[in-house]
Parts: sequence; C-alpha cells; structure tokens
Amino acid sequence: MKKNIIFLLFLGFSQLGFSQQGVLDANFGLGPFSYVENDNEKQILTAIEYANDTLFAAGYTGPGVDASLPNAEGNFVHKDRFFYYNGKNHNKAYISIGDGGSRANAIKHYGAYVYLTGYSKDKNNKSIAVVKLLSKDAKLDMSQNFNRDSKVITDFTDDDEGNAIDIKNNKIWVAGRAGDKSVIVRYNLANGYVDKTFNQKGFMFYPIGTQSEIKSLKILADDKILIAGTTNNGTQTDFFITRLNPDGTYDSSFGTNGIKTIDFFGQNDHLNVMKILYNGKIMLGGSCTRTINNIDIALVKLNADGSYDNSFGGAGKVTYDEGTQEDVVNDVDAKVNASNQEIIYAIGYKKPGVYKDVLYREFDSDGSTLPNGPAVNNLSNYDDYLVAGAFGVLPAGSFTSPLTMYGNWFCREATGNYIQFNKLGNTMTMVSPECGASYASSISNIKVRADGKIYVLYQNQLKRYLNNGTPDVSFGNNGTFTGMATSEFDLLPNNKVVANVYIYGTNTQRYSVILDDNGKIIDNFEFENLPGAHQRYINKIIYSAAKNKMYAYYSSFGTQFSSSVMCRYNLDGTIDGSFANNNKYISVTQRYGSYDADLDKVDVNSQRIVTVDFTTDKKIIKQYSLDGDPIASFGNVGTAEIADPNPASGFKKIVLDNLNNVYILKSKSENFNTTLLVEKYNSSGILDTSYGNGGIFEYAYNSSDSDATFYSITVQSDNKLLISGKRTKLFTDSNGYTIRLNTNGTLDTTFSVQNDGVFSDMEDGNPNDFFEDISAMGITPNNEIIIGGLNKNRSTGNIITYTAKIKKLK
Repeated sequence: MKKNIIFLLFLGFSQLGFSQQGVLDANFGLGPFSYVENDNEKQILTAIEYANDTLFAAGYTGPGVDASLPNAEGNFVHKDRFFYYNGKNHNKAYISIGDGGSRANAIKHYGAYVYLTGYSKDKNNKSIAVVKLLSKDAKLDMSQNFNRDSKVITDFTDDDEGNAIDIKNNKIWVAGRAGDKSVIVRYNLANGYVDKTFNQKGFMFYPIGTQSEIKSLKILADDKILIAGTTNNGTQTDFFITRLNPDGTYDSSFGTNGIKTIDFFGQNDHLNVMKILYNGKIMLGGSCTRTINNIDIALVKLNADGSYDNSFGGAGKVTYDEGTQEDVVNDVDAKVNASNQEIIYAIGYKKPGVYKDVLYREFDSDGSTLPNGPAVNNLSNYDDYLVAGAFGVLPAGSFTSPLTMYGNWFCREATGNYIQFNKLGNTMTMVSPECGASYASSISNIKVRADGKIYVLYQNQLKRYLNNGTPDVSFGNNGTFTGMATSEFDLLPNNKVVANVYIYGTNTQRYSVILDDNGKIIDNFEFENLPGAHQRYINKIIYSAAKNKMYAYYSSFGTQFSSSVMCRYNLDGTIDGSFANNNKYISVTQRYGSYDADLDKVDVNSQRIVTVDFTTDKKIIKQYSLDGDPIASFGNVGTAEIADPNPASGFKKIVLDNLNNVYILKSKSENFNTTLLVEKYNSSGILDTSYGNGGIFEYAYNSSDSDATFYSITVQSDNKLLISGKRTKLFTDSNGYTIRLNTNGTLDTTFSVQNDGVFSDMEDGNPNDFFEDISAMGITPNNEIIIGGLNKNRSTGNIITYTAKIKKLK
C-alpha cells in the first residue's frame, strides 16, 4: 500500500476560525460514514441457464485491463465487458466489444457452446451484440466459423439492446429493442450471419404501443414464438405478451390479434420475466406501481392461449407488498411438491431504503402467500438482490429447498459478485472473493469543492459525493468517472476537474484530461507537451487559484531532462512560457529512478513552491515563487542547506503552511517503536526552535512496542496541521488516527472526544467498527473535515471485514 501521498487543496476557503470538535457527524452518509465504491472488482450476474447438471451464467464485469483486446493504438482499454462463468469447472471469460463497453443480458447453452446476447457501445451508440463461447473452456471460438471473431454486432438505432435468446432448428433468435420498438433478429447458427429468410431481412420490428421492449423469448414446440416485455401507450407502461407464428407474424388466436397487454393500477408496470410452467401455463413477473413511492410485486398467470387463469388471484393477477417502498420480481417458476401442491416461487429484491435487499416469496396456486414464508438473509446491507433460480441444481437432500437461487451481492466498497443461496438464506459462495483488506485498499485522495461536493480517488477511480455523503449520480457513471484509470486529480474553476489518467499497455501511458461537471472528458481538449517531454510522463497536475494556472510534474524518463521537472500550464492546456524566468520549468527531485517525480519532496501553497533534497550530510530546501523564481528571503537566494548527519532517514513529506513556513515530516524508529516527527522551518529557512521541543514535535502511540505511521497531512487556513495515519501496538488492533497541531507544535486539546488532540474512532467509543487507517483528508466550506481510509468491522461472532469509507468530523 502506498503511504506517501501528497494532498494539496486550492479551494479558497475562508479564513474563519476553525471550530471542529473532532467527533463524527452522525448525519453524514449512512450515519456517520459513506462507503466508497469500486467498479473494478465486480462480476455482476444478469442471467443463468442450468443444463446438463451445469450452471451457465452471464453478466458483466467492471472496467479493467482486458488482456485480449488492445485498441487500434495497441493500448489496453478500461470498460464494462461481457462476463461468462461455467459453474462446473469454474472457468470464466471476459469479452470486450465496442470502444465504450458491453454488457450481457441473456445466455443460451447449445451443444459445446454458449451464446450470450446484450449490447455493445461505441461512443453514444448501443447495438445488439451476440457472442459465441466454448462453454467448457470459457474461450471465444477462434475457428472463424462464427462471423470470424465469434462476435456479431447488429445496429438499427443509437439505442439497441438484446435481452433474450433462444436456439432451435439451427437458428439463433435474439429479442430486445431497437430504439422505441421491440425487435427480433434471427441468425444462422452455423456462421452467425443474419438469416434473411426471416422476413426477407433477418429481423422484424414490433411497434407495440408508443414504445416497447422485449424482455423474454421462447420458441415453442410447434415453432411458434412467445415474447413478453413492457409497452408504453404514451401515458403509462404495462406488461405485454405476444405469440407469433414461425414467420414472425402475429398469431391472432392468442390474446387480441396476437397481443395481450396487462395493467394493474393504471400506472407504470414493468415485466422482468416470462416462464412457461411445467403444465404449459404461462407465468409473468415484475413490478407494478400502486401509488407514488410504492412499487409492489406483480404476478400474472395465463392459460396457454393467453387468457387469464382465473384460479390465480381470482382474475389471473396477483400483487404483493413486502412492506417496503419497492418490491420487484426478477424470476418466477413453479413446482409440484410431494403433497401434489403447486408452489410458485418468486425471487428478486425489496428496497426498504437506499439499497436493495434479497427477496424470496412462495405463493400457493391460487395466488395466496404461503404461511411462514422463508426469509433470505442479506449479506452486506448494501445492494443484495436475487436474479434467477433453478430447480435440481444441488444433489437431493443437500438442503431443504428444491430451488437454488442466484443473485448479486456487494461488499461495502462495491466489490460486486454473484452468489448461490438456498431458501433458508444459507449461502454457497461460487466465485466471489471475501470482503477483505486486499479488495478495500485505502483511499488515496479527497478534495471538497466550494459547494461542498466531495471528490474521492479510490482504487484508480474518481468518485463524487454530495455534501451529505451520498453518491452524486449526476457525475460520470452513477457517481464515478469510468473513462480511464485515474492516478491524480485537482479541482478547477467552473466545476471542472483536471485528472491524470492512464491506459495499460506494453508501456503504460499517462495522459492529462479535463472533465466537465458531469464527469465527461471535454471534447478536443489537449494538453501541450513540454518541449523535450511527453504527456505520458506527467505524474501530477495541481491547480493554483492564486495564479489561475496548473503546475505539472514531468518525470525524466524518455525525455531530454536529467531530473524531473515542473512546468506551468494555462487553463487552455498551453505551456506558460514565462514560467521560471522564461525557462519554462524548474527541476524537482525524482523518486528512485527516472520514471516518477517524487511528489513527497515538493509542495505548492497559495504563494510558493518548496522542494527538498538530501546529500550525505545535509537537507537542501528550496523555495520558489509561483512564477518559478527563487525566493530571495529564503536561505541563500532561495536555498537553505541544513546540516544533518542522516538527513534522508525516515523522510515522509514536505509541506508549506499559509505563511510559507516549511514542515518536514519524518519517522523515527527507536527501541522497536516508531514515532512521528515534525520539523518546522520559518519562512526564511531557519529552524523555528519555539515549535514543539527545540523545533521538533514528536508523536508517539503509547509507551512501548508501538508505531505511529504517517499517511496524510492537510494545512488548515488557520495554519493548524491535520496529520493522519495508522497506529499499531503489539497484540492489539491497529487503528487510524487524525491529530491536530497548534502553530506552536503542541496537540490541540480542543480536538476529539477525549480532548487530547487525537481522533480515533476505535478509542472514541466504537471498538467494533473503526478506521484501521486514515489515508486522506479534505476540508469542507464549513470547515468540517472529511476523512477516508480502510475501515475495520468486527461483527457478531468476531467476523472481520474491511471496507473503504469516508466519514465527516464536525
């Protein structure tokens, strides 16, 4: 885990006095915290098929490195991809289609292959996508027989999507939508080409209502086609089900001229599943809107000819309220038990608040709910929901339910994976990793803009939260910029963001981009290269409100420079040639080689730039103006050389306060203890002996066998320092801390519950749910503190989970 991270804030906070108590704000996020999501680690289930004693699962996985598909420039791209899983041999496949990503919605097993359908996306255009895979090996069929690359794209409008798939008579049937119309496309099984013997085009549109979408399709024994979905009549959405002749025309013997629409309460209804039952009857499931903010389970049972089965609910329709604001069925089926009683199984989710909970409900053949219905336990108190179920998946007698259910669950950091349930709520994890520290690595940066919105950099994804700690879904993709991996960022005027992003490849390439308020890369924006360098070698860009400029750090790798350098950019992306007396750059220290500028050895405040370097017996501190000129009053014309027999030992960070005083943070190991040291040099480069003990503040955790590790520092506008990290004592829990230092180098005892200047939520009353480390901090416009890091939770039974959180101190 990287521990030496720079956090620079140019937010123009007011100079009002700080009055933080150093206690958690219980009104922030979900109580006193907000969980940080990670879309990289997800494998989201959307559909299953159970055949030949094997589970075949489809869905999508989050943006990540796709080792199989470099783009035209040879780089590896980050985007959502088709996900496939074979439940017998546990092989998985991730398939990229389209420059903008792809998701699978349905799966069909046939012979030695599986076929997935969903959509691919190029820029803003979504197209129907079909993929053929070897079912056992989870690999694309590279025989080049199926459209050469085993992928088929069919485009009608800018918003097309495949939702259902079936195979019969050597034909592949795919149904979904094409813009505002339902559509069926038929492909040849042998080669993946559109079968133009179907409707002389290979496809047929179904304009059912003003807008419709097929969600389910089944080719019947007599080759007729049964489809179901959702239709809109211009006022509301309803269920629809349609039976078609083998040539795709409406079968007038079904419903009304082949179509049956179903309404519940005169409001919006959404169909998710159609199932042909063991006795030939048809079950539909989804949701209906009863009243505003009250969505209920909606079930329909039809006879084979499309007429209502009036034995079910008295009129063929049943609605059920689980008692939450949103109750939705995703799958439904029926089975006759040993007592010759038909049991209808409905699964999906209920939503009592912000997040989804799993839902499992049994109904009698008349539509009444069975007594003592089982309750499936939630796993994470985040988004847990059931997607599909299958009979006969596990050996007889292995558990009490004939139905095995598959759904999705999320760690608090949104490490989404799918899981297998039995009806009692016991779980059998298939491919999902533990919610552990390895998946919940710490937050690397937090910044708060003037209106209180919070930007969080976590696992190379930039996220934005509202000032109350809930995700800002107007930013990027549901609150996350997913265009590329992000390594650093800063805030610009007009709610823009400058971000350092990168794309993996043979040589990882970095770029600098500008994002608008919606988290989109601004079209045609391009940073100018510093002469002799290239954007791929920029490590960081920092915005200065004082100059309305951006300061960029270039590494020397692949450039003409012997050391890393800093230059200055105008907001239009051009190099400011006047910087450093028209030299365009100043030298900054490097890390261990030429690949990275050492961001811990440089800082920028509203007035100056400071760097530090070390020789064998000296530390060399330099100060520059924001124009890149040496500060004459600091040291000897901008350079202070300070004798030190071991100057680089334990170095962590250099930082400036608002009065241009310099602080050097170091660690000291002695007698198996690690303590934190803060040295203060005044604005002229002389050690301030009035600070702490002779110019040095020392912070130790307990008296023996303990460590105080440094992660982050923030300078408040009143020049008090906030320092955070991790404290460890032998044989006890590690815990995160934040200390606040007065300007004289003493702990500010007005800060924290215990009035000792040290915040630790483990010691402040919650020893079972606390930050194990605090790795990033930001200040709100109201002078409240946002802290982020790795949280440790010890639940009943001493089960420990690790999650990434942000919390607010008031």
